Amino acid sequence: MPTYVVTSTPQRLTKAHKANIAKQITNIHCSVTGAPRYFVQILFNDVPAENYFLAGKPLEEDNIYVHAHIRGGRTLESKQQIITDILHTVAHETGADKSSLQVYLTDIPANQVAEFGAVLPEPGEEQAWEDAQSPEAKDRMTRLIAT
Repeated sequence: MPTYVVTSTPQRLTKAHKANIAKQITNIHCSVTGAPRYFVQILFNDVPAENYFLAGKPLEEDNIYVHAHIRGGRTLESKQQIITDILHTVAHETGADKSSLQVYLTDIPANQVAEFGAVLPEPGEEQAWEDAQSPEAKDRMTRLIAT
């Protein structure tokens, strides 16, 4: 369920940056929340500078924006940990100054999201939810987390 969208100008993030950031955000989210890895999606948007405005002006400075939709029910402490860890990770991975990073988390009630063909469970109820899934969904989950 968590979907992290990372937005920057084209060529700001290399393929290696994107792969490392995706892996680290997945690790951060799963280690803080205990959610299964197969839930975590990372999308990268490359937005041309002329289409990216900050303070009402076309973007002329470094800026990387991360916006996440996560299941509601997480503690304030866990959400702040995710934000802080993402700030550190993206800054370290890209060499960006933290002042040029923005990280937003938005809660969405689990009962307002469907994945793998079923409405999502509340945090902490993932195993029972997974056990009730179709064989096709379970096969997909297995493929997604295979290393």
